[in-house]
Amino acid sequence: MLLIERQNPTLHTLTMIDDILALLLDIVVECIPDSVWKILAFVIGATATAAGVVMIDNSLRTGGALITVGAFLLIGSALSWYR
Repeated sequence: MLLIERQNPTLHTLTMIDDILALLLDIVVECIPDSVWKILAFVIGATATAAGVVMIDNSLRTGGALITVGAFLLIGSALSWYR
């Protein structure tokens, strides 16, 4: 008895689409300057921290997690500006 495996064409197509999307994402990321990423991280960090402060009354874990993530983004972007 001989088993013949057929290749799945949709799997190959999905792999090609993933490669194309990864390439497009790399191009977009390279076009945006580092200073814009730093400002974006700072704004997202400030927003996450503010949302965490508001949510800490309802859920201590969620509010604490948002404050922690926001603080890391704020501190990380602020430290990168001084380099």
